[in-house]
Amino acid sequence: MGTKFFGVVEGFYRKPYTFRERLDLIEFLSALGLNTYVYGPKNDIYHRKKWLCLYPASKMKEFKKLNALSSARNVHFNYALSPMSDPDAKRIINKIHSMIEIGISQFSLFYDDITVTVDKKTAEKQAATANELLYFLRKKIPRPMLFFCPTQYRGFRKTRYIETITKELDKSIMIFWTGPKVVSKRIDVSHLNKITELMKRPLLIWDNIFANDYLPGVILRFPYRYRAPQIVEQTQGILINPMNQYKPSKPLIYTAAEFIKAPYRYVPKKAWKQAMHNIN
Repeated sequence: MGTKFFGVVEGFYRKPYTFRERLDLIEFLSALGLNTYVYGPKNDIYHRKKWLCLYPASKMKEFKKLNALSSARNVHFNYALSPMSDPDAKRIINKIHSMIEIGISQFSLFYDDITVTVDKKTAEKQAATANELLYFLRKKIPRPMLFFCPTQYRGFRKTRYIETITKELDKSIMIFWTGPKVVSKRIDVSHLNKITELMKRPLLIWDNIFANDYLPGVILRFPYRYRAPQIVEQTQGILINPMNQYKPSKPLIYTAAEFIKAPYRYVPKKAWKQAMHNIN
């Protein structure tokens, strides 16, 4: 299968992380043996609401530093763009090209949580934009990587949308899936088998187990749990979407890393105690 991707997707609503928190996060992921950070906070207006607009110079300097640190720490830095309900391949490529110019080589397209009809036509347009972007990336970058979050990103419903995405999307593009639900209490082997058969490829897990953007003011305090150990070997990776609060998220990410490193020997309570002991 090649490289698998384990780490964090900053993909939540409400308050995003600061630049300094992202620098620390990349160092933290590297120390834990995790290898991926996907940048895609919903409240970054240039990521989502004003995705057509290029970032200001100050923000581009931050991205360049984040990408450089990621490279130095053997962490994949992946910039995500959310082209919303009316994607345009040329404008997507224009935005992504600006990121390539500062050294970024891995990208995602997010089509989650948008107002569209989830049908064949929508799927065709989304798949076409992703395929065209990938074609562009292959001309610019030696080994480009592209992730794709579909509008139907959870559950097992066989729809014309899913059938079309499965058929039309280039097989090298990795598809996100959050499990049976948006926030899945459990992901077991039967879930993995069902979705892999439906999508005709192993998927990339976007795990919202620790997301709290829908629970304002609530701080979650429990370890990574209720995931089948086979999730590590039967998927293309696991990316944790953490809490809006960075520092309290670190123990949660720590326990997920312990699971990923040894899923068949993982004990949630033990991992939690280790996290409390090892993280200041």
